[in-house]
Amino acid sequence: MSASILYVEDDPSLRELVAYELSTDGYRIETASDGASGLAAASRAGQLDLILLDVQLPGMTGFEISRKLQEDPRTAAVPIIFLTARSTLEDRLTGFESGGVDYLAKPFAMPELKARINALLRQHQNARQQEAMSASGEMAEAAAIQRHLIERITPRVAGLEIFSHCRPAKEIGGDFYDFRLLEEGQLIFMVADVSGKGLPAAMIMTSARTALRGAAQHLYSAEAAMTQVNRDLYDDLTDVGKFITVFLGHYDGINQHLFYANAGHSLVVHCPAGGTCQIVEAVDPPLGILPKHFFARESLPLAAGDLLIVCSDGIFEAENPAWERVGYDRLLAWIQAIADRPAQTIGKKLLEQVNDFSEQWHQTDDQTLVVFKGVNV
Repeated sequence: MSASILYVEDDPSLRELVAYELSTDGYRIETASDGASGLAAASRAGQLDLILLDVQLPGMTGFEISRKLQEDPRTAAVPIIFLTARSTLEDRLTGFESGGVDYLAKPFAMPELKARINALLRQHQNARQQEAMSASGEMAEAAAIQRHLIERITPRVAGLEIFSHCRPAKEIGGDFYDFRLLEEGQLIFMVADVSGKGLPAAMIMTSARTALRGAAQHLYSAEAAMTQVNRDLYDDLTDVGKFITVFLGHYDGINQHLFYANAGHSLVVHCPAGGTCQIVEAVDPPLGILPKHFFARESLPLAAGDLLIVCSDGIFEAENPAWERVGYDRLLAWIQAIADRPAQTIGKKLLEQVNDFSEQWHQTDDQTLVVFKGVNV
């Protein structure tokens, strides 16, 4: 399959010449004439193999565009060659610092540009293959272990229906949920989201899950467990620049009531039977923000007809190709429309609506959804 190249250049004659020359060599070329259209083209192009970028562009410089591309996970790994008349040492250094991998001064010879493109794409392809070969086996094993840890059989609890789902943005992720069934209809559960995604977040997730499970099982209340885990993990989290949002609940099946502590986790939605769905705001910060913090004890009724939904930000921040997000208001409207249905129906329908909205666009964050629906005992 031929390589895909995006060329951002405001000079129409040069843009057309380079595009023609490269297309005759079999490359798939897309062009843009300014920074805004270049960023838009990069976001919708799918798999790009290379970006050719002028520096002096209308609206923003090529250096600014490059930095924005580096911040976007969809384009961060795409190599950039700067093609520009700005050829001082300072310009070149700025280009490399902003994310460029090569720098060619205008006027340039077309054979030299083609040679640099061929060499760079060959080097990039070889690096991709080597990385894939070395990492695929380990990542597949890690993903299988993580699925085993998370996707346990959902417990049966008197008076409660439960739906749970977790889909990482990459092979492995930093979201997780867990259930612990105690005696006499008591259930401890947690839904958590480690900042970031991929392998670093997954490593933190494993230790956080272990700490939270142990504290929730042996301490009397959700808020006491959260206070201890924050104290235990604070140094490790700050050392690596991470934090964790957690919703930790203790469901009393006898009284059909939920006691919980919320460490900065969003989104949590409560819908009383026949009533209006409301966002349950977090009053405490995520784990790893403050070294010593005593978490509050809060409670909600979870009787027959009541609904509680806990999800990670990958659900309401899901984007479509136009870069529009699902958002709070749209998600709340979706929930309100189906709040009277069983938990399984609600969970599957919400995931279906998120997928339909995003139009199968690239998933940029882990997506976790847990639905609790009170039923008659």
